[in-house]
Amino acid sequence: MKTTEDLFRDSINQYKTLITDASALSEIIPNLSPDEILHRCKDLKKQQHEQLLIDNFIVEIMVTSGPQILETPYIGEYQRILNEAMTAFDAVAVQAKAIRKTITHL
Repeated sequence: MKTTEDLFRDSINQYKTLITDASALSEIIPNLSPDEILHRCKDLKKQQHEQLLIDNFIVEIMVTSGPQILETPYIGEYQRILNEAMTAFDAVAVQAKAIRKTITHL
């Protein structure tokens, strides 16, 4: 059975992969066709969904654990990685919206 620390560590590592993938997509999105953008965004969304399942489990643990969960060594890093992930996903969304706006105005 995994410990709470194991879950946080695993989640953080998966977020790092998500951030890397989102950042890479954000950089190349202007060079992709609309179909490629859609395909890659679907892949990223699938990864996000898998991460959401883990996060929901972590939230359940946090609720049942109470305030002592704040003593978990990885809680700060988990919070930081969540912020980084949101920033990376926002960058992809901004790029995709800009491309969509350009395409619809042609």
